[in-house]
Order: sequence, then C-alpha cells, then structure tokens
Amino acid sequence: MQPKKDNDTQPQDSTTNKAEQPTTRTSQQNTTSSPPQSSRMKSCSLVMLALLASTAAAQLANFGVQPNTWNSSLTLSTQQIRDAQLTDEIAKSVEVATNSDRSQLAYGGPSEDDFYTLPPLTNTTGPLQPGVVLKTQLVTDTSGFSIPPNTALSRFMYTTTTLNGTVVPTTAFVLWPFEPRQFGQTNSSHVAAPTVLWTHGTSGFHSDAAPSAMRHLWYGFSTPFALAQDGYALVGPDYAGLGIDKSWDGSHIAHQWDVAQVGARDALYALQAAWDAFPGRLTEEFVSMGHSQGGGVAWGVTERLALSEDEFPVKTFGGYKGAVAGSPVVDVFGVSPAFISNFVGIAMSSIFPDFTLDLWLTPLGVARNKLWTSIKGGIGAAQQLFLTAEVTRENYTEQSWHAAAFEKLANPGRKDFKGPLLVLQGTEDVYVPYNGVKSTVEDTCALFPNHDLEFLVVNGTGHVPTLDATRPRWLRWIQDRFEDKPVRQTGCYTSHLHSWLPHEQYLAVGGSVIQWVAGPKFNYQAILGL
Repeated sequence: MQPKKDNDTQPQDSTTNKAEQPTTRTSQQNTTSSPPQSSRMKSCSLVMLALLASTAAAQLANFGVQPNTWNSSLTLSTQQIRDAQLTDEIAKSVEVATNSDRSQLAYGGPSEDDFYTLPPLTNTTGPLQPGVVLKTQLVTDTSGFSIPPNTALSRFMYTTTTLNGTVVPTTAFVLWPFEPRQFGQTNSSHVAAPTVLWTHGTSGFHSDAAPSAMRHLWYGFSTPFALAQDGYALVGPDYAGLGIDKSWDGSHIAHQWDVAQVGARDALYALQAAWDAFPGRLTEEFVSMGHSQGGGVAWGVTERLALSEDEFPVKTFGGYKGAVAGSPVVDVFGVSPAFISNFVGIAMSSIFPDFTLDLWLTPLGVARNKLWTSIKGGIGAAQQLFLTAEVTRENYTEQSWHAAAFEKLANPGRKDFKGPLLVLQGTEDVYVPYNGVKSTVEDTCALFPNHDLEFLVVNGTGHVPTLDATRPRWLRWIQDRFEDKPVRQTGCYTSHLHSWLPHEQYLAVGGSVIQWVAGPKFNYQAILGL
C-alpha cells in the first residue's frame, strides 16, 4: 500500500562571569520638595554616562588579541603521509580538519576531561544491568562550551548494551531550558521539563566523537538549541564507544555504527538513567527525535517500543508520545561506498569476528583507515581520506555474506513500530538519498497501513539543511504531541513542503564555521548588551 497523499525546571546554576555593577552614592537633600524635572533628567543622564563609562572601561581592560589559530597542533609525519599516499594538499586538509575538531573539544575532550574517567564497579554481587547511573555531573561548567545564553548543561555516565547484550558504560548530556514549557502542569514550583530524547547524526567512531565533549554538542545549532530555547529538556546519548572506549576490564568498546536497534538501546537506557539522575526534573512523557544516523535510531526507538514486554521493558517508557526521524539512514548501503565501506567495516569488525577490513577495502583504503584511527579523525578528515582515492574494492558487498547480514541488523523500517512517526526527507540529500527513504516508507506503510506515519518531503533541501527548513513543522508537531492533540491525518500519508520564495533565492548550505575564541574577555566581538 502506498502512503496516502495529504489533500519550572531549575537545574543548579553553573558559575558565570558577571560584570560588576558600579554603585553611585549621592548626598542627602535637606528639602522635602523634588528637584525640577530638568535637573532630574540631567542627574539621570550623568549617572547613566558614569555607569556606561565604568562598564566600558572594565571591558576595555579585558581586551586582548583574538587567537586566529586552532588550539591543537597535529602535524602528520613524513611516514604517515607516505604510508597513506597523501598529496601535500590532502595532508594539509587532514591536519586542518583534525585540528579544527580538536579545538572544538571542551576541556580537552575525553582523554583529558575527568568526567570521562570510569568509576570502579561498586556492585559486584550480581549481573550489571543496563540503564544504571554510574556518575552524575549535575552542573557542567559551561564556560568551555558554545551553548546559548540561559541554557544549562548536565552530563551523566550510565550503562547500556552492545548488540550481543554485553553491558558497557557510556555517556550522555542534558541540555536544560531557562523556563520549561508546561503542558497540563499546574504547580509551577515543582514543574518538570518536557523531555525530548535526542539522537545525533554520525559524529565519528572514536572517543573524541562524543557530542557531550563538543563545545556545540555536535548538532547544537540544528536542533538541540532550538528545542531547549523552546522550553524542552534534551537528553542526548553519545552512543556506546563514543566518549568512553574502554570498559572496566580494559577491553575496547566499539561504536557499532548505524545499527538502529543498538542505538535505540543506547537512547532508551539513557532516558531511563536520566530519570534517576535528575529526579523530578524530566517528565515521563517524551518525544524521540534524531537525524541521519540518529534519524534511523529514532525510528529504531519506535520499533523497540513496539516489542512485547518479554523482549523489552516497554512499560518503563509508557510516557512515549511519538518520534521524528530526520533524513534517516534506512538503506545503509545506499550511501557513498567510499564512506560506507569504511564505516560499516569498522562496525562489523565488532559484530562478526571473522570480518576484516581488507575484505572490502583496497590496500590504500586499509592504510588510510589506519591513519584515520591513529589520529582519532572525525568526519572532515574522513572525507579527505576516503573520498579522494579508490579505497573500496569493486562489488565489495558481494565479497562475503557480511553485507547482507549487517543490512538486516542495521536498517530500520519494514517492521512494526509504535507511532506516531514523522519522517523528514529532503529531495536533494546526497548522503541519504531520497528514493531509499521513500521506498522504505512505502514498504512500511504497506505492511502497517493503520499506523500513523507522515512522510514530509522537502523539495530542494539537502541533508542537514532539511532540519532548518522544517523547524517550524517539527516544533509544532512535538508541541501537539505533548498537548495530546490528534495527528493531522491518521494512517500513512505523504505531505510536501515547498519553499515560499523561488528556491534559487535560498542559501542551500551554511557557510559559517564555528571557531572557539576563548573566554569572556572576547565578548566585545559580539555586542550582546551591557
């Protein structure tokens, strides 16, 4: 069957730097009458000038030279460049991309930030359970982060499971609103913030790729900041293998990339742990939302919650309201082979013991993967290394049985799910092709025609920019879920969003680059008010 067409949360405050306000002392007037209006105005003007002058002087005293370099200095060795067969241009690009990524790590990232130090196990009398809080950082020092003013940050460590059920530690963050939205809550002094379970897109494979370690929380400007500023609390899991990459016994924790059911476990166990870590701060009612890899995870959450109680403790998540899956990876091998052969290959190495990267990658691909791993490279470095050479063997998915097996594990869709589900997809997405998502939606709707699924097709938008184009839509959709409003149309259907102005007038891809400029003394660069 084809889809039918549509005819007061108060987290503890972190210490902040506030400009000291000067005080003005005036002599007492020996009269009961008020001074003339002109005198009062003149007096007020003089006081304001004094205040502005003293404040400006305080800021001028703090002026300094803005750094124009990264606060990281990776330089590839001659041997590394030779082994990976890099041109001078590509080597320089890898260095710049990696130094940029490292500069965006708050407090040096997981290798230097004490938050990511694994605490010893205290309960050794029974099997370790998933969804257990291991460490809570109630107030994260936000001076090292680039989050919006009047939002607050917490982080916590908890347990989740790998595909085979092994319990491992991982981390997550909570981004708090200044004023939480209230949906049917009357006691404003004990209000809990409505909760969005946010699942991020691909950030990388190594410990440094944890969004909770990034100054801007990786996807901050596309979704998390908008939700927090609209009154929601975001629970954002890093996913297993990111942030913490060693378990208690010293064994490596692999990031099992793009396996939707594994990511869904990470997400739901993060939410379960967050309720325990911050009692009374988060509503039991929640909406799940994700993008790209995280879009597939959000879809995977709907499938986990459709399982029976024997298969998954769904009663724990009885407050589920629905899910938004943006540009979801539902056809893992439909993406660029140069990317996917490397990314999937790393994930499969932890799932299938007999799989080795040389089954899929050329000798050059293996060499570049070795370099990428050794520098803990991110997405930018991966683009330079894997999209500039022949790194994938011809017909690599046919070289062994692993591809078909992984595809069954990884891809969401074509399974029972708990709606309502809103799927966002741009027609010009070069990372997650539109036709693959469309096919998955159609097949899922044919199997479950009475489930509520809206497929919102955004004409002319790319991968991440689809989130920006649809922001009013998904904000309203999430609000409607918390207000218990019925969906706009029941069952499966497709809707369309076209640009208001001619499409060529719109900026297709953002052109700005985030660069950390240090502390409060550089506030003069953006006049934010005195």
